[in-house]
Amino acid sequence: MFRAPPNCVAREIDIFLGFTWRDWSTTLIPCSLFSIGAMRTLPWTFDTFQSYLFLIFWLTAWIYFFTLSNQITGVEEDRINKPDRPLVTGKVTMAGAKKRWVLALTAFLSIAVYEPTLLPETVIWILDTAVLVATPFGDHWFNKNCIRDGSERSVLAVSLWTGLLINVQDLRDVKGDVAIGRKTLPIAIGVPESRRIITFLLIPVSLMTLYMGGILSLAPFPLVAVHVFLGYRILLEKGALYDHKTYMIWTYIFCLILAFTALEGIKWSTIVSPAWTVDRS
Repeated sequence: MFRAPPNCVAREIDIFLGFTWRDWSTTLIPCSLFSIGAMRTLPWTFDTFQSYLFLIFWLTAWIYFFTLSNQITGVEEDRINKPDRPLVTGKVTMAGAKKRWVLALTAFLSIAVYEPTLLPETVIWILDTAVLVATPFGDHWFNKNCIRDGSERSVLAVSLWTGLLINVQDLRDVKGDVAIGRKTLPIAIGVPESRRIITFLLIPVSLMTLYMGGILSLAPFPLVAVHVFLGYRILLEKGALYDHKTYMIWTYIFCLILAFTALEGIKWSTIVSPAWTVDRS
């Protein structure tokens, strides 16, 4: 059996850290803490620990893919702002970085193929990375509008929106929640009543938070339309599977809101030529 020499393994770990360490505090660390917090409500079994490790592998593959993408296209900027990065210092050649990029992307996609529930998020992250590093929008996002007036307001609005409508997930889990003694909204006030409250009270209030956060004005008709559709599905009692699909639609609306927020101010006419050109020599 082939075994990589220990010094080769150590070198790859060192290269991985060189590319990714600046992004750990916004990816691996907070996601790990959030996951560990969620695991407190679960029985400590091997399956739970295995799921946690699976998440870490998926996040690790993504952060390696993203940072490689970003740094392959941003060498000149890194020479000024981050001269310790591997491509700038010469620790890794451009050809070597591109090979690692292919392997990281393959690993990221392979995990999603193995666990299809991660496929939508995986595709979204790949598309998001492509837009950020391979189009002029990447410069616009990171250098000009990453921190902009009102950004805190948008974050607060999305947080409130999530808190108001997260109860949608409880509609599919009533039986299990009853069995373990949880007091979710459907259990506390009744399923029919909770459906009406979510539809006729919480959805309008959540739209108001998006309006106050300056998000609703970015795409008022699509955002109102998807919320009306969400409310329609919530009012229909067609079983747990139907409610699960409704919850998934809610998560897609969440992604849509983030997409509209991220793309605010973009001039689509400028996104016509990729900034990432591959050296074919």
